[in-house]
Amino acid sequence: MSTKVYTGSCHCGDIKYQVRLTLPPNDTIGFDAKREGTRIYKCNCSTCHKLGMFHCRPNDLANDFIVTSPANIQEVGEYRCFAKKIGWYFCKRCGVRTFGMGGEWVPEEIDVAKWAGNEEGQGKLQKVFKSTVTSSGATGYDGKSLHYVSVNGTTLDEIDLIDVHDQGWVYYIENKYKKDGEYPQMRFKQPFKGGCY
Repeated sequence: MSTKVYTGSCHCGDIKYQVRLTLPPNDTIGFDAKREGTRIYKCNCSTCHKLGMFHCRPNDLANDFIVTSPANIQEVGEYRCFAKKIGWYFCKRCGVRTFGMGGEWVPEEIDVAKWAGNEEGQGKLQKVFKSTVTSSGATGYDGKSLHYVSVNGTTLDEIDLIDVHDQGWVYYIENKYKKDGEYPQMRFKQPFKGGCY
């Protein structure tokens, strides 16, 4: 396993972010919804399918993801649906969906180079946005206070999504059709009905 910082952006570059991912992801060992770790998956729910989300979720939601541009998070477009717990963020200029976040945004000044692993850094502080657990009382699927972060893998630079697929690191979630009165289910190798590779 190796952990690396990946940069990501929308098409025009107005939105820029960085995320730490550990590959191979923990879920290749065997899926456990309660285990923390990098997760790479595609979901067949109407939201993820229509938005074209290729989920890449970091290990530490609060510390492994930062938005470096724009300088004000309100400049990023946001779409919320159904229970409205998660914001699906997109560029208002080029329309690309870059990430989803459920929780609260926290502005912070950090040395981005040092955060990304350059031990010396540049000594220059930059305003970034991190995420934290919601204070609204909303809960996630696990019943805990809501905190959700997922970047759209198609907006990552320098990651080969074909290789990620060929390595068997992508799992697929059934979130559209209940089986025996329950969902989600998950599996590797092929999507569920209505999903896509």
